[in-house]
Amino acid sequence: MNLDFQALITTCISLLLLIAVGFIFRKIGILDEDFTKKLSSLVAKAAMPFLIVHSITSLAFSTEKLINGLLILFFGTLAHTFMALAAKLIFCRTRDFDEKKIYEYGCIFSNCAFIGYPILNALFGEIGLFYGAFYVITYNLGCWSYGMIIMSRGKPERKITVRKMFINIGTVACAIGLALYISQIPIPSFLRTTMNHIGSLCTPLSLLVTGSLLAAMPLKNVFCNPKLYAFCGVKLILLPLIAALLLHLCGVSALIAEIDLTVFLAMMIGLPPAAMTSLFANMYDVKPSYAAQLVSLGTMLSPLTILIVIKLTEMILLI
Repeated sequence: MNLDFQALITTCISLLLLIAVGFIFRKIGILDEDFTKKLSSLVAKAAMPFLIVHSITSLAFSTEKLINGLLILFFGTLAHTFMALAAKLIFCRTRDFDEKKIYEYGCIFSNCAFIGYPILNALFGEIGLFYGAFYVITYNLGCWSYGMIIMSRGKPERKITVRKMFINIGTVACAIGLALYISQIPIPSFLRTTMNHIGSLCTPLSLLVTGSLLAAMPLKNVFCNPKLYAFCGVKLILLPLIAALLLHLCGVSALIAEIDLTVFLAMMIGLPPAAMTSLFANMYDVKPSYAAQLVSLGTMLSPLTILIVIKLTEMILLI
């Protein structure tokens, strides 16, 4: 498979620059803590749902694409199961109970929408965004169920609900997108354009928020902690390459014609920890500042590690 590495490198550099801009804006006072929180809310509650719906409905309906999307749903579930088992094994000896929960959550749940979508677009074009939306369904279901179980360990007063597991911003947006895609209800061009514009805010705003959060904490806490680098090595490089090898041995690459499924899944597994890591850590009072450091460092390193993972995955495919 011929991947557009020039587009991928350009995208990764842009991601880093957006983080840098957010950092500078916080330092010079354009962004503050309150505005950063509002931007986070705007991304999660408005831009992301529009992005998901637009990604699913942007392509003409075909039974083959729908079946392939359900196949992505299946492999997305397997990918999250693989990461959950690996995280349980790798971090079982972590002594700090709260840090262990953060490592597990951050290892399992990746930033598959805000960071994943522009990478998928650079690698595969619109079809990558379409299949990425199906992968996000598994993320949302896992995030609001097993993710909450992880963060609520040792806190019996915090209980998850079935409603939150299955009815949340991400899953509702996916359901609406699938309903529109399957029914083929015509979407006016002005509405489609509006969804595209609002959805396109996701990546730049989320990275500006990341840069702003990074500027609000001592940089030595982020860049001088060997435990954070060890986590990033496992999450961003080791696990996706193990997954790529297993997928290649199982021969899954040829299952979907438009994309290389091994590259797709390895890249999604190797994305940085989801922003929800720090959000849930704050919600359950599980060292939220440490979770923010983990997310920030992982996001900053990810443009480089994504390139490494995809290149090494291509080498694995030649074995």
